[in-house]
Amino acid sequence: MRVPARLFIIIFLSFFLLIATAAAAPAAAGISSAAADTSGTPPQDAAAYIAEAQGAVAESNWTFVLTVTTRGLAWYPDNPDLLCLQGYTFRKTGQYQKSVDIISKAIPLDPKAVRYANRGYGYLALGNYSAALNDADTGISLDANYTANYGVKALALSGLGRNGEALAAVDTALGQSPESAHYWHVKGAVLAAGGDCTGAQSALERSIAINPEYVLPWPGFGTAEEKLAAVKTGCNPAPAGTTPVKSPLGWIAVAGAAGAVMALGWRK
Repeated sequence: MRVPARLFIIIFLSFFLLIATAAAAPAAAGISSAAADTSGTPPQDAAAYIAEAQGAVAESNWTFVLTVTTRGLAWYPDNPDLLCLQGYTFRKTGQYQKSVDIISKAIPLDPKAVRYANRGYGYLALGNYSAALNDADTGISLDANYTANYGVKALALSGLGRNGEALAAVDTALGQSPESAHYWHVKGAVLAAGGDCTGAQSALERSIAINPEYVLPWPGFGTAEEKLAAVKTGCNPAPAGTTPVKSPLGWIAVAGAAGAVMALGWRK
């Protein structure tokens, strides 16, 4: 039987494409394998990747931080500093679950107070206040002088409706870092939640006076200016016959307390 010319051409082209695909497959596999190959000598040590990523963090160059940490982790997958730098960057770019997940890999490798605060802020951003509180308490047990965990604790307790305890936590932080714009910001939010509208306004104004552009712990946290505007227009005072949540640490005591200013860097 004679095969029609059209059918013969189709069969020939199909056979040609099959051979071409088979020949190209090994080459493509070789390229992929070469790109993922880390069997040789690392181009630089872990410390160099860390320093490079920290420099990018200082410039808020989140894309480059992720590039550097991804390269570094390809060679040093168990380096807790690279993991936490990447987790911090995920939080700063609104990828909260990724942030929590990757920092959770770092903590068992090197359980430091700074790492619990880093993950705690991620839990706060997710609205998981119980997990954030647990991380804050664990971090405090490891290093009571590392104030970031008191900030995490205050926000977690406030989220759970425990405003009196939240205020005590943030006042502990302010006792050590009285010129922290972040802690005054947190205090204003806690006071507003407890119905102390006047105190909230004063705390937020203090935060703005110290640094109106300090780095927020996560994008959705909201600025002190935004919270102050909300307090001025929509704060709900404590009901009559009740006492608003008051700070046990007076303004004079806070102003005179010794401490260092907290800088919200990758360690936070």
